[in-house]
Amino acid sequence: SLSNLSDYLELANHPERNLRVIHIAGTNGKGSVSAYIDSILRQAGYTTALFTSPHLVKINERFRINFKECSDEELILAWCQVKSFMEKGEKQGLQPLTFFEILFLMGMILFSQKEIDYCILETGLGGRLDATVLSDPVLSIITSISYDHMEILGDTIEKIAAEKAGIIKNGIPVVAVDEENGAFPVIERTAKEKKSPVYGLKSQDLTILKKYENKIDFSINSRYYKISNLKVKSYASYQVQNAALAALAAHVLLPDLAENVIRNGILEMFWAGRMEEIAENVYVDGAHNPGAVRQIYNSLADSDKEWLLLFAVCSDKDYTEMIRILGKIPWKRIYITKIDSARGADTAAVRQCFEEAAGCPICEFESAGEAFKAALRDRGDEKEENLLCLGSLYLVGEIKELAATMF
Repeated sequence: SLSNLSDYLELANHPERNLRVIHIAGTNGKGSVSAYIDSILRQAGYTTALFTSPHLVKINERFRINFKECSDEELILAWCQVKSFMEKGEKQGLQPLTFFEILFLMGMILFSQKEIDYCILETGLGGRLDATVLSDPVLSIITSISYDHMEILGDTIEKIAAEKAGIIKNGIPVVAVDEENGAFPVIERTAKEKKSPVYGLKSQDLTILKKYENKIDFSINSRYYKISNLKVKSYASYQVQNAALAALAAHVLLPDLAENVIRNGILEMFWAGRMEEIAENVYVDGAHNPGAVRQIYNSLADSDKEWLLLFAVCSDKDYTEMIRILGKIPWKRIYITKIDSARGADTAAVRQCFEEAAGCPICEFESAGEAFKAALRDRGDEKEENLLCLGSLYLVGEIKELAATMF
């Protein structure tokens, strides 16, 4: 139920109502689409606030103004305000806020005290009952939908889509990925019920013009929007769809936005942990479900480089299917480890899956640090092989922290 959080927002005098919100839900791509929208709007001269999750290294990453992380002092001040509301609320019989609700309320208080033109909110989980759904959006965006968090959101794509479509508000336009997996009809039906215009982006609306080292040129030719000569700075093909969804959303929100603003916004976007090159030919990616891993496969399937894989995953993920997909890539070597979390999957079980799926040497390590150092040693001085660290955003955070001390 959202009633408890609603009562706290009332106590706080509804800071969320002072913000023009762009609300983003979906299984994969939420963070990247949020960052692309943020970059486009900043390129157009708007002041933006960005609320995302999870963080990779430090909690400040979740709260940004004009893409700059909020300071410790700003977060402490916001937390003190939330704490005082919680003390008042509990005296009135309210339940304590959850961790994510605390962060959401902190963000709303912090952002509402600044001169913000647009506030981009990424859902934490689902949509219908997510804390962020208590905001008042001017635009809703639903990214790619696939199987994840099924114990909470449902065991079919249609059920998961219904939860994500819960962010759609009466009369507010919604921009969504139109995949042939059963999700989009659910989104369309919900939008129709809410009398909300809906704009679908199909994969066939996108054309990759040229793919080269860490850059992809593409164009959009949809029934709603046409633009060419777009470029993403990424090795990952999946960022083309995320960038295109953000471009379409920006066009729906601001139809008179100049094409060059959209081009430059997409080109200048940076989002950590998504096929991010953290050292020469060393990449990290937070793909942590079969849908995201399938996109990794699509990005690497035609690569002419030799790849090493460092893999760790949470035990509650469908890692059997993730590994089945990854096994189709001709890895030179695979390094299996466990993330520094109680949720980390057993390495022996993960190794067994890889031995059935992949035809290359497989090594097992106690920690991500040991696995990372071994992979770097095995690459040698030439660094010709590419290393991809994959399977969990927790792993990405660990590797990024370690890399910061090494490179």
